[in-house]
Amino acid sequence: MNKTLKRCLALLLTAALLVTCLAACGGKDNSSTSGESSSLQPEESKEDSSAQEESSSEPAETGTGLPLTEEPVTLKMWFYLPAANGLSDYNDSDYYQWLEEKTGVHIEWIMPVEGTEQESFNLIFASDEMPDLIMNQSGREYASGPDVAIADNVYLRLNELCDEYAPNYMALINANPRLQKDTITDDGNRWAFNYLYKDGRLANQGPTIRQDFLDKVKMDVPVTFDDWHDVLKAFKEQLNIEIPLFYSSSSNDGTTGDSEFLAGFGIGREFIVEDGTVKYGPMEDGYKDYLDMMKQWYSEGLIDQSFSTRNGVLEDDLILNDKIGAVIVPATYCGDKYYPSRGATNPEFNLVGAPIPVQKEGEVTHLRNKDLLMNTMSIALSAQTKHPELCVKWRDYQFGEEASLVANYGTREGESYTIEADGTYKWGTLITDNPEGLTQNQARTKYTTLNAPYEDYSRVMGAWSDI
Repeated sequence: MNKTLKRCLALLLTAALLVTCLAACGGKDNSSTSGESSSLQPEESKEDSSAQEESSSEPAETGTGLPLTEEPVTLKMWFYLPAANGLSDYNDSDYYQWLEEKTGVHIEWIMPVEGTEQESFNLIFASDEMPDLIMNQSGREYASGPDVAIADNVYLRLNELCDEYAPNYMALINANPRLQKDTITDDGNRWAFNYLYKDGRLANQGPTIRQDFLDKVKMDVPVTFDDWHDVLKAFKEQLNIEIPLFYSSSSNDGTTGDSEFLAGFGIGREFIVEDGTVKYGPMEDGYKDYLDMMKQWYSEGLIDQSFSTRNGVLEDDLILNDKIGAVIVPATYCGDKYYPSRGATNPEFNLVGAPIPVQKEGEVTHLRNKDLLMNTMSIALSAQTKHPELCVKWRDYQFGEEASLVANYGTREGESYTIEADGTYKWGTLITDNPEGLTQNQARTKYTTLNAPYEDYSRVMGAWSDI
Protein backbone atom coordinates (compact mmCIF):
# COMPACT_ATOMS: atom_id res chain seq x y z
CA MET A 1 0.00 0.00 0.00
CA ASN A 2 2.83 2.38 0.85
CA LYS A 3 4.56 1.63 -2.45
CA THR A 4 1.33 2.29 -4.34
CA LEU A 5 0.81 5.59 -2.49
CA LYS A 6 4.37 6.68 -3.23
CA ARG A 7 3.92 5.91 -6.92
CA CYS A 8 0.68 7.94 -7.02
CA LEU A 9 2.34 10.88 -5.31
CA ALA A 10 5.27 10.73 -7.73
CA LEU A 11 2.90 10.75 -10.70
CA LEU A 12 0.95 13.70 -9.27
CA LEU A 13 4.15 15.72 -8.67
CA THR A 14 5.35 14.99 -12.20
CA ALA A 15 2.03 16.12 -13.64
CA ALA A 16 2.08 19.29 -11.55
CA LEU A 17 5.58 20.17 -12.71
CA LEU A 18 4.60 19.59 -16.33
CA VAL A 19 1.58 21.88 -16.02
CA THR A 20 3.75 24.56 -14.37
CA CYS A 21 6.31 24.40 -17.18
CA LEU A 22 3.63 24.60 -19.85
CA ALA A 23 2.03 27.59 -18.11
CA ALA A 24 5.35 29.38 -17.85
CA CYS A 25 6.06 28.85 -21.55
CA GLY A 26 2.59 30.07 -22.45
CA GLY A 27 3.03 33.19 -20.31
CA LYS A 28 6.28 34.03 -22.03
CA ASP A 29 4.74 33.79 -25.49
CA ASN A 30 1.82 36.02 -24.50
CA SER A 31 4.04 38.72 -23.06
CA SER A 32 6.10 38.95 -26.22
CA THR A 33 3.05 39.87 -28.28
CA SER A 34 1.40 42.23 -25.82
CA GLY A 35 1.12 45.97 -26.30
CA GLU A 36 0.59 45.88 -30.07
CA SER A 37 -1.32 49.16 -29.98
CA SER A 38 -0.17 50.58 -33.29
CA SER A 39 -1.30 49.79 -36.80
CA LEU A 40 2.30 50.42 -37.82
CA GLN A 41 3.93 47.09 -36.98
CA PRO A 42 6.72 46.28 -39.45
CA GLU A 43 7.48 42.61 -39.92
CA GLU A 44 11.08 41.42 -40.06
CA SER A 45 12.20 38.40 -42.00
CA LYS A 46 15.67 36.82 -41.93
CA GLU A 47 16.32 38.40 -45.31
CA ASP A 48 15.30 41.83 -44.01
CA SER A 49 17.50 41.40 -40.94
CA SER A 50 20.61 40.62 -42.93
CA ALA A 51 19.94 43.54 -45.24
CA GLN A 52 19.74 45.87 -42.24
CA GLU A 53 23.08 44.63 -40.94
CA GLU A 54 24.72 45.33 -44.29
CA SER A 55 23.18 48.80 -44.73
CA SER A 56 24.64 51.76 -42.90
CA SER A 57 21.40 53.73 -43.30
CA GLU A 58 18.97 51.21 -41.82
CA PRO A 59 18.46 50.80 -38.07
CA ALA A 60 18.99 47.31 -36.71
CA GLU A 61 16.25 45.62 -34.67
CA THR A 62 17.86 43.81 -31.78
CA GLY A 63 14.82 42.03 -30.41
CA THR A 64 15.10 43.81 -27.04
CA GLY A 65 12.58 42.30 -24.64
CA LEU A 66 9.51 44.47 -24.17
CA PRO A 67 8.46 46.03 -21.98
CA LEU A 68 11.88 47.16 -20.84
CA THR A 69 10.95 46.93 -17.16
CA GLU A 70 8.79 44.48 -15.18
CA GLU A 71 7.08 47.28 -13.28
CA PRO A 72 6.25 50.72 -14.75
CA VAL A 73 9.02 53.26 -14.14
CA THR A 74 8.85 57.05 -14.40
CA LEU A 75 11.87 58.95 -15.73
CA LYS A 76 12.16 62.72 -15.64
CA MET A 77 13.35 64.51 -18.76
CA TRP A 78 14.16 68.18 -19.36
CA PHE A 79 13.16 69.08 -22.89
CA TYR A 80 12.51 72.35 -24.69
CA LEU A 81 9.68 72.40 -27.22
CA PRO A 82 8.78 75.83 -28.68
CA ALA A 83 5.19 76.86 -27.92
CA ALA A 84 4.50 77.33 -31.64
CA ASN A 85 4.58 73.54 -32.03
CA GLY A 86 1.33 73.26 -30.12
CA LEU A 87 2.02 70.90 -27.19
CA SER A 88 2.91 71.74 -23.62
CA ASP A 89 3.37 68.06 -22.72
CA TYR A 90 4.87 65.54 -25.12
CA ASN A 91 2.77 62.80 -23.46
CA ASP A 92 -0.11 64.19 -25.53
CA SER A 93 1.58 63.00 -28.73
CA ASP A 94 0.71 59.73 -30.44
CA TYR A 95 4.33 58.65 -30.52
CA TYR A 96 5.13 59.01 -26.84
CA GLN A 97 1.86 57.37 -25.83
CA TRP A 98 2.75 54.44 -28.10
CA LEU A 99 6.31 54.38 -26.76
CA GLU A 100 5.13 54.21 -23.15
CA GLU A 101 2.85 51.26 -23.95
CA LYS A 102 5.70 49.43 -25.66
CA THR A 103 8.45 50.06 -23.10
CA GLY A 104 6.67 50.44 -19.77
CA VAL A 105 8.55 53.72 -19.23
CA HIS A 106 6.59 56.86 -18.42
CA ILE A 107 8.28 60.21 -19.02
CA GLU A 108 7.61 63.15 -16.73
CA TRP A 109 8.43 66.02 -19.06
CA ILE A 110 10.01 69.16 -17.65
CA MET A 111 9.24 71.66 -20.39
CA PRO A 112 10.10 75.30 -19.73
CA VAL A 113 7.84 78.16 -20.76
CA GLU A 114 9.09 79.76 -23.96
CA GLY A 115 11.45 82.59 -23.17
CA THR A 116 12.67 80.96 -19.95
CA GLU A 117 14.39 77.94 -21.51
CA GLN A 118 17.96 79.16 -20.98
CA GLU A 119 17.34 80.06 -17.36
CA SER A 120 15.55 76.76 -16.80
CA PHE A 121 18.44 74.84 -18.36
CA ASN A 122 21.00 76.60 -16.18
CA LEU A 123 18.98 75.88 -13.04
CA ILE A 124 19.18 72.14 -13.73
CA PHE A 125 22.79 72.10 -12.60
CA ALA A 126 22.06 73.97 -9.38
CA SER A 127 19.39 71.49 -8.36
CA ASP A 128 19.84 68.65 -5.89
CA GLU A 129 17.45 66.55 -7.97
CA MET A 130 18.50 66.61 -11.60
CA PRO A 131 16.20 64.97 -14.13
CA ASP A 132 17.30 61.59 -15.47
CA LEU A 133 17.55 62.80 -19.07
CA ILE A 134 18.56 66.25 -20.30
CA MET A 135 18.18 67.70 -23.76
CA ASN A 136 21.20 69.63 -25.03
CA GLN A 137 21.25 71.84 -28.11
CA SER A 138 23.48 74.49 -29.64
CA GLY A 139 23.46 77.37 -27.17
CA ARG A 140 22.08 75.20 -24.37
CA GLU A 141 24.97 73.03 -23.26
CA TYR A 142 26.99 72.56 -20.09
CA ALA A 143 29.06 75.74 -19.98
CA SER A 144 32.46 74.10 -19.63
CA GLY A 145 31.76 71.34 -22.12
CA PRO A 146 30.78 67.66 -21.87
CA ASP A 147 34.19 66.39 -20.70
CA VAL A 148 34.03 68.73 -17.70
CA ALA A 149 30.37 67.76 -17.13
CA ILE A 150 31.52 64.14 -16.80
CA ALA A 151 34.46 65.10 -14.58
CA ASP A 152 32.12 67.22 -12.42
CA ASN A 153 29.81 64.20 -11.98
CA VAL A 154 27.00 66.03 -13.74
CA TYR A 155 26.65 63.85 -16.86
CA LEU A 156 27.30 60.13 -17.13
CA ARG A 157 30.03 58.78 -19.38
CA LEU A 158 28.12 56.50 -21.74
CA ASN A 159 30.86 54.56 -23.54
CA GLU A 160 30.50 51.30 -21.64
CA LEU A 161 26.74 51.66 -21.12
CA CYS A 162 26.13 52.16 -24.84
CA ASP A 163 28.40 49.27 -25.78
CA GLU A 164 26.37 46.97 -23.54
CA TYR A 165 22.82 48.33 -23.67
CA ALA A 166 22.53 50.36 -26.91
CA PRO A 167 23.02 47.94 -29.83
CA ASN A 168 20.66 49.82 -32.18
CA TYR A 169 22.35 53.17 -31.66
CA MET A 170 25.89 51.83 -31.75
CA ALA A 171 25.23 49.85 -34.94
CA LEU A 172 24.38 53.14 -36.68
CA ILE A 173 27.38 54.93 -35.17
CA ASN A 174 29.86 52.17 -35.99
CA ALA A 175 28.65 51.93 -39.60
CA ASN A 176 29.80 55.48 -40.34
CA PRO A 177 33.38 56.68 -39.69
CA ARG A 178 32.26 60.29 -39.52
CA LEU A 179 29.68 59.50 -36.84
CA GLN A 180 32.26 57.49 -34.91
CA LYS A 181 34.35 60.66 -34.70
CA ASP A 182 31.62 63.26 -34.30
CA THR A 183 29.68 61.55 -31.48
CA ILE A 184 32.55 61.51 -28.98
CA THR A 185 34.65 64.30 -27.50
CA ASP A 186 38.34 64.87 -28.21
CA ASP A 187 38.99 63.03 -24.93
CA GLY A 188 37.07 60.02 -26.22
CA ASN A 189 33.98 60.42 -24.04
CA ARG A 190 30.56 59.41 -25.32
CA TRP A 191 28.43 61.82 -23.36
CA ALA A 192 24.99 61.81 -25.04
CA PHE A 193 22.65 60.18 -27.53
CA ASN A 194 22.73 62.29 -30.68
CA TYR A 195 19.75 62.76 -32.97
CA LEU A 196 20.75 61.14 -36.26
CA TYR A 197 19.56 61.59 -39.84
CA LYS A 198 18.94 58.56 -42.01
CA ASP A 199 20.91 59.10 -45.25
CA GLY A 200 21.76 62.62 -44.06
CA ARG A 201 19.76 65.80 -44.03
CA LEU A 202 19.86 67.90 -47.17
CA ALA A 203 19.83 71.70 -47.16
CA ASN A 204 16.60 72.84 -45.56
CA GLN A 205 16.51 76.62 -45.74
CA GLY A 206 17.15 79.53 -48.03
CA PRO A 207 15.76 82.86 -49.21
CA THR A 208 12.01 83.33 -48.83
CA ILE A 209 9.81 86.25 -49.83
CA ARG A 210 6.25 87.43 -49.28
CA GLN A 211 4.20 86.33 -52.28
CA ASP A 212 1.30 88.55 -51.23
CA PHE A 213 3.63 91.56 -51.37
CA LEU A 214 4.87 90.50 -54.81
CA ASP A 215 1.28 90.32 -56.01
CA LYS A 216 0.63 93.85 -54.79
CA VAL A 217 3.64 95.31 -56.62
CA LYS A 218 2.96 93.04 -59.64
CA MET A 219 6.42 91.47 -59.67
CA ASP A 220 7.77 87.91 -59.90
CA VAL A 221 9.96 86.01 -57.46
CA PRO A 222 13.44 87.53 -57.94
CA VAL A 223 16.23 85.49 -59.55
CA THR A 224 19.17 87.85 -60.08
CA PHE A 225 20.65 90.44 -57.75
CA ASP A 226 19.17 93.16 -59.98
CA ASP A 227 15.75 91.50 -59.61
CA TRP A 228 16.17 91.48 -55.85
CA HIS A 229 17.14 95.14 -55.78
CA ASP A 230 14.09 96.14 -57.80
CA VAL A 231 11.70 94.01 -55.72
CA LEU A 232 13.05 95.22 -52.38
CA LYS A 233 12.89 98.83 -53.60
CA ALA A 234 9.26 98.32 -54.61
CA PHE A 235 8.46 96.86 -51.19
CA LYS A 236 10.05 99.93 -49.58
CA GLU A 237 8.56 102.63 -51.77
CA GLN A 238 5.16 101.21 -52.71
CA LEU A 239 4.24 99.19 -49.60
CA ASN A 240 6.25 101.11 -46.98
CA ILE A 241 7.82 97.89 -45.66
CA GLU A 242 10.16 98.76 -42.80
CA ILE A 243 12.69 95.97 -43.50
CA PRO A 244 12.46 94.79 -47.13
CA LEU A 245 15.20 92.17 -46.46
CA PHE A 246 15.88 90.88 -42.96
CA TYR A 247 19.57 90.09 -42.86
CA SER A 248 21.46 88.04 -40.27
CA SER A 249 24.99 88.72 -39.09
CA SER A 250 25.20 85.81 -36.67
CA SER A 251 26.45 83.02 -38.92
CA ASN A 252 30.11 82.41 -39.55
CA ASP A 253 30.36 78.92 -40.99
CA GLY A 254 30.57 80.00 -44.62
CA THR A 255 27.43 78.31 -45.86
CA THR A 256 24.53 79.83 -43.91
CA GLY A 257 23.28 83.27 -42.95
CA ASP A 258 24.18 85.81 -45.60
CA SER A 259 26.08 83.18 -47.62
CA GLU A 260 22.84 82.67 -49.51
CA PHE A 261 23.70 86.01 -51.12
CA LEU A 262 27.46 85.51 -51.13
CA ALA A 263 27.08 82.30 -53.15
CA GLY A 264 26.20 84.25 -56.28
CA PHE A 265 29.68 85.79 -56.13
CA GLY A 266 31.28 82.35 -55.88
CA ILE A 267 32.44 82.79 -52.30
CA GLY A 268 31.51 82.06 -48.69
CA ARG A 269 31.98 83.96 -45.45
CA GLU A 270 34.94 81.85 -44.42
CA PHE A 271 36.93 78.99 -45.95
CA ILE A 272 35.73 77.10 -49.03
CA VAL A 273 37.33 74.49 -51.26
CA GLU A 274 37.27 75.11 -55.02
CA ASP A 275 38.80 72.53 -57.36
CA GLY A 276 40.90 71.17 -54.51
CA THR A 277 42.18 74.62 -53.48
CA VAL A 278 41.30 76.12 -50.10
CA LYS A 279 40.16 79.73 -50.39
CA TYR A 280 39.17 82.31 -47.80
CA GLY A 281 36.06 84.19 -48.89
CA PRO A 282 36.93 87.69 -47.64
CA MET A 283 40.25 87.53 -49.55
CA GLU A 284 38.61 86.81 -52.90
CA ASP A 285 37.70 89.45 -55.50
CA GLY A 286 34.00 88.61 -55.33
CA TYR A 287 33.82 89.63 -51.70
CA LYS A 288 34.48 93.29 -52.50
CA ASP A 289 31.73 93.22 -55.14
CA TYR A 290 29.38 91.70 -52.58
CA LEU A 291 30.21 94.37 -49.99
CA ASP A 292 29.74 97.17 -52.52
CA MET A 293 26.29 95.80 -53.38
CA MET A 294 25.30 95.45 -49.72
CA LYS A 295 26.56 98.95 -48.96
CA GLN A 296 24.27 100.28 -51.69
CA TRP A 297 21.28 98.25 -50.48
CA TYR A 298 21.88 99.40 -46.92
CA SER A 299 22.13 103.07 -47.94
CA GLU A 300 18.80 102.73 -49.76
CA GLY A 301 17.15 101.19 -46.70
CA LEU A 302 16.58 97.85 -48.44
CA ILE A 303 18.14 95.70 -45.70
CA ASP A 304 17.67 95.80 -41.94
CA GLN A 305 19.29 98.97 -40.61
CA SER A 306 19.84 97.23 -37.26
CA PHE A 307 21.21 93.95 -38.63
CA SER A 308 24.50 94.29 -36.74
CA THR A 309 22.84 94.43 -33.33
CA ARG A 310 20.05 91.84 -33.67
CA ASN A 311 22.41 88.83 -33.49
CA GLY A 312 20.31 87.04 -36.07
CA VAL A 313 17.17 86.93 -33.91
CA LEU A 314 14.00 87.15 -35.98
CA GLU A 315 11.57 88.88 -33.65
CA ASP A 316 7.89 87.95 -33.87
CA ASP A 317 6.86 91.60 -34.00
CA LEU A 318 8.77 92.02 -37.27
CA ILE A 319 7.59 88.96 -39.16
CA LEU A 320 4.01 88.89 -37.84
CA ASN A 321 3.21 92.55 -38.46
CA ASP A 322 4.22 92.99 -42.10
CA LYS A 323 7.53 94.71 -41.28
CA ILE A 324 9.65 92.22 -43.28
CA GLY A 325 9.44 91.48 -46.99
CA ALA A 326 12.06 88.73 -47.35
CA VAL A 327 14.03 86.55 -44.94
CA ILE A 328 16.15 83.38 -44.83
CA VAL A 329 14.20 80.68 -42.93
CA PRO A 330 13.50 76.91 -43.14
CA ALA A 331 11.16 75.73 -45.85
CA THR A 332 8.56 74.53 -43.33
CA TYR A 333 7.91 78.18 -42.49
CA CYS A 334 6.73 78.80 -46.04
CA GLY A 335 3.11 78.92 -47.10
CA ASP A 336 0.07 80.54 -45.59
CA LYS A 337 -0.25 78.52 -42.36
CA TYR A 338 2.87 78.61 -40.18
CA TYR A 339 3.18 82.32 -39.43
CA PRO A 340 -0.60 82.93 -39.42
CA SER A 341 -0.85 80.21 -36.76
CA ARG A 342 1.68 82.20 -34.72
CA GLY A 343 -0.36 85.38 -34.95
CA ALA A 344 0.40 87.04 -38.29
CA THR A 345 -1.96 90.00 -38.52
CA ASN A 346 -2.35 89.98 -42.32
CA PRO A 347 -4.91 87.37 -43.48
CA GLU A 348 -3.21 87.31 -46.90
CA PHE A 349 0.19 86.36 -45.44
CA ASN A 350 1.97 83.94 -47.81
CA LEU A 351 5.69 83.20 -47.70
CA VAL A 352 7.30 81.40 -50.67
CA GLY A 353 10.78 80.12 -51.43
CA ALA A 354 13.14 81.93 -53.80
CA PRO A 355 16.27 80.61 -55.53
CA ILE A 356 19.70 81.64 -54.27
CA PRO A 357 20.35 84.84 -56.27
CA VAL A 358 22.88 85.00 -59.11
CA GLN A 359 24.50 87.85 -61.03
CA LYS A 360 23.09 86.77 -64.38
CA GLU A 361 20.09 84.60 -65.06
CA GLY A 362 21.12 81.05 -65.89
CA GLU A 363 24.23 81.02 -63.68
CA VAL A 364 24.68 78.17 -61.21
CA THR A 365 25.75 78.64 -57.59
CA HIS A 366 27.96 76.14 -55.78
CA LEU A 367 27.42 77.04 -52.12
CA ARG A 368 24.41 76.22 -49.95
CA ASN A 369 23.56 74.91 -46.49
CA LYS A 370 25.55 71.88 -45.48
CA ASP A 371 24.17 68.33 -45.52
CA LEU A 372 24.13 66.93 -42.00
CA LEU A 373 24.35 63.48 -40.43
CA MET A 374 23.27 64.73 -36.99
CA ASN A 375 20.81 67.20 -35.55
CA THR A 376 22.20 69.75 -33.11
CA MET A 377 20.06 68.14 -30.40
CA SER A 378 21.28 65.39 -28.06
CA ILE A 379 20.13 63.68 -24.86
CA ALA A 380 22.54 63.37 -21.92
CA LEU A 381 22.04 61.26 -18.80
CA SER A 382 22.31 62.74 -15.34
CA ALA A 383 25.04 61.26 -13.16
CA GLN A 384 22.39 61.20 -10.41
CA THR A 385 19.93 58.93 -12.24
CA LYS A 386 18.97 55.77 -10.38
CA HIS A 387 18.16 54.05 -13.68
CA PRO A 388 21.20 54.39 -15.98
CA GLU A 389 20.72 51.07 -17.78
CA LEU A 390 17.00 51.67 -18.29
CA CYS A 391 17.62 55.20 -19.61
CA VAL A 392 20.06 53.81 -22.16
CA LYS A 393 17.74 50.96 -23.17
CA TRP A 394 14.78 53.34 -23.51
CA ARG A 395 16.72 55.72 -25.69
CA ASP A 396 18.29 52.93 -27.74
CA TYR A 397 14.93 51.33 -28.50
CA GLN A 398 13.99 54.46 -30.41
CA PHE A 399 16.80 53.84 -32.90
CA GLY A 400 15.40 50.42 -33.83
CA GLU A 401 13.31 49.85 -36.94
CA GLU A 402 9.86 49.69 -35.33
CA ALA A 403 10.18 52.77 -33.13
CA SER A 404 11.92 54.74 -35.91
CA LEU A 405 8.99 54.19 -38.25
CA VAL A 406 6.47 55.30 -35.63
CA ALA A 407 8.56 58.33 -34.62
CA ASN A 408 8.79 59.42 -38.25
CA TYR A 409 5.32 58.56 -39.53
CA GLY A 410 3.02 57.99 -36.58
CA THR A 411 0.56 55.21 -35.81
CA ARG A 412 -2.35 56.07 -38.12
CA GLU A 413 -2.07 54.40 -41.50
CA GLY A 414 -3.95 56.32 -44.16
CA GLU A 415 -3.94 59.45 -42.00
CA SER A 416 -0.52 60.29 -40.54
CA TYR A 417 1.20 58.17 -43.19
CA THR A 418 0.64 56.25 -46.38
CA ILE A 419 2.64 53.43 -47.95
CA GLU A 420 3.51 53.96 -51.61
CA ALA A 421 3.43 51.23 -54.25
CA ASP A 422 7.19 50.79 -53.95
CA GLY A 423 6.91 50.28 -50.18
CA THR A 424 8.20 53.69 -49.14
CA TYR A 425 6.46 55.71 -46.44
CA LYS A 426 5.10 59.19 -46.93
CA TRP A 427 3.30 61.62 -44.64
CA GLY A 428 -0.48 61.56 -44.92
CA THR A 429 -2.85 64.51 -45.05
CA LEU A 430 -3.07 64.56 -41.24
CA ILE A 431 0.44 66.05 -41.43
CA THR A 432 0.54 67.84 -44.78
CA ASP A 433 -3.00 69.26 -44.91
CA ASN A 434 -4.27 68.97 -41.37
CA PRO A 435 -8.09 69.15 -41.12
CA GLU A 436 -7.83 70.93 -37.74
CA GLY A 437 -5.77 73.71 -39.32
CA LEU A 438 -2.56 72.67 -37.55
CA THR A 439 0.69 73.76 -39.14
CA GLN A 440 2.99 71.04 -40.42
CA ASN A 441 5.24 71.40 -37.37
CA GLN A 442 2.26 71.22 -35.01
CA ALA A 443 0.89 68.13 -36.76
CA ARG A 444 4.32 66.49 -36.73
CA THR A 445 4.61 67.14 -33.00
CA LYS A 446 1.17 65.75 -32.21
CA TYR A 447 1.00 62.72 -34.49
CA THR A 448 4.68 61.75 -34.97
CA THR A 449 7.63 63.63 -33.46
CA LEU A 450 8.95 67.02 -34.49
CA ASN A 451 12.48 65.60 -34.40
CA ALA A 452 12.70 61.82 -34.59
CA PRO A 453 15.75 60.33 -32.82
CA TYR A 454 16.63 58.60 -36.12
CA GLU A 455 14.99 60.86 -38.64
CA ASP A 456 14.04 59.93 -42.17
CA TYR A 457 14.45 63.41 -43.59
CA SER A 458 12.87 62.38 -46.88
CA ARG A 459 9.54 62.77 -45.05
CA VAL A 460 10.28 66.48 -44.72
CA MET A 461 11.81 66.98 -48.16
CA GLY A 462 8.91 65.19 -49.79
CA ALA A 463 6.42 67.46 -48.06
CA TRP A 464 8.39 70.58 -48.97
CA SER A 465 8.30 69.69 -52.65
CA ASP A 466 4.53 70.13 -52.46
CA ILE A 467 4.77 73.67 -51.03
